[in-house]
Amino acid sequence: MAKDMFTRNSDESEVQSAKTIAFVHYKGGTGKTTSCLSIAGWLVKMNKKVLVVDLDPQGNAATGLGVDRRAIDGSIYDVLFNRKDIREIILETEPGVFLVPSPINFLSAETYMARKIRKINNLYNLKEKLNLIKTYFDYILIDVPPASTLTMISGIVASEDIIIPLDSGVFAYETLEILKKLLIYLHKKTGIEANIRMVLLRKYSIDARTANEIKNLIKEFFEENNILSVRILTIPFSRKIHKAQMYGVPISHSAPHSSVGRAYKRIAGELGD
Repeated sequence: MAKDMFTRNSDESEVQSAKTIAFVHYKGGTGKTTSCLSIAGWLVKMNKKVLVVDLDPQGNAATGLGVDRRAIDGSIYDVLFNRKDIREIILETEPGVFLVPSPINFLSAETYMARKIRKINNLYNLKEKLNLIKTYFDYILIDVPPASTLTMISGIVASEDIIIPLDSGVFAYETLEILKKLLIYLHKKTGIEANIRMVLLRKYSIDARTANEIKNLIKEFFEENNILSVRILTIPFSRKIHKAQMYGVPISHSAPHSSVGRAYKRIAGELGD
């Protein structure tokens, strides 16, 4: 990445630090990457400088931003193990979103990472790396992998806020309890209390009634756990999301006036307030 990318406007009265947000759920297939990229795209359209950090071994964030992973020279793996400076591997994508990519071999890297983290107890490694560049961005969005891997925990530790994407199935709702236990465990071990900012409920076209029932269950879940400030927002079903992924651009760039495009625009607007 060019050095002149790490600049701020000279007329800014004070240096700002990026807001860090992790997209988290214990279950896969809930739309974490889709939500992360859709919100990132709209924030860019709102003249914000946005970095997406891809911690998911599937590497879908790169594909969703039109990046060929086979051509990537350096990844978050190299950064976490001090092989490269994070500023060396940040990519500027065609939609205007900056990206720290995931390596193709990140699944095998997780095993090595587990040994390394247990040895040095360094769950703060990612946070420390991101602190080096926080003043150059307005938002850093972290796409974490599913399940309670050490990579997922590192993503939570590095974040100020959490967004939980859910599909409108019962399994996604039920795994909220597992996620809650993980966050409680993390708080006991590190003292970090994760701030859940939003839940994004992705609707299915075939069963709107089920989606509404799940939404009510989610509300009850947070009320019972005395978490009252969480916003629960719905994302309409749309095949335009799949087309956007095929084009390698966020929905904000491919179909901004669609129902799903407008939904993500409202969410990005709330984060930008």
